[in-house]
Amino acid sequence: MSRRVLVSTASDEKAAPYVEALRSVGVPEERIVVVTPTDAGNTEAVRDLVAGASALVLCGGADVEPERYGEALLPDADVELVPDRDALEWALLDAARERHLPVWGVCRGLQVLNVYLGGTLWQDLPTQHPSDVRHAVSETPDTLAHTVQVVAPGAPIGELLSREVPRVNSRHHQALKRMAAGFVPVAFSPDGLVEAAFLDRPDWWVRGVQWHPENLVALPQQRALWEDFVRTAGLASPENP
Repeated sequence: MSRRVLVSTASDEKAAPYVEALRSVGVPEERIVVVTPTDAGNTEAVRDLVAGASALVLCGGADVEPERYGEALLPDADVELVPDRDALEWALLDAARERHLPVWGVCRGLQVLNVYLGGTLWQDLPTQHPSDVRHAVSETPDTLAHTVQVVAPGAPIGELLSREVPRVNSRHHQALKRMAAGFVPVAFSPDGLVEAAFLDRPDWWVRGVQWHPENLVALPQQRALWEDFVRTAGLASPENP
């Protein structure tokens, strides 16, 4: 199997911090393949991409179509839809599941995973789940917004996050509502939103976080999340095992 990682995002520009995070933990740039909705127009193209990959990153971005989790679009929700991206990432996940490729979901990526696996989302936190906790903090990409509470320190992701109290950045207005079967919460925000989760299946490594660790690789705790993904996928260069 070719040692490449697919990075699914809206555009090459949006992919830049994820590419840099992967490079910073030892993935050679030539092994990183950015995939956007315009790059994969059909199922066969997606299968070809996944056939040449060893892992998948689902990046942040626009919202998931509510009909994918059985809801109508709320009229007062500030929902931004990109159906072509949803279709692409569902096809990528179908192929990744078939090949048991490790999948790492970031922000929207965590939400996509939950919906793909059968869960639902809060469409608009300000109207559906009001809170004093700020979840949309955009002063700078690495601005730390709030802490998260690790509830499963012995679980995947939890062991890495429980070494110290995590402080995370936050740029989202949707969040996980009903958890998919087998998608296990590992950490919560102070107001009770799921901030990290993993799929409890021995044959498929699937994990995600609600914040943006690609902007926080200078912090050892956040860097360790990327190192764990890269190590699992066998993506690190010989100089950075």
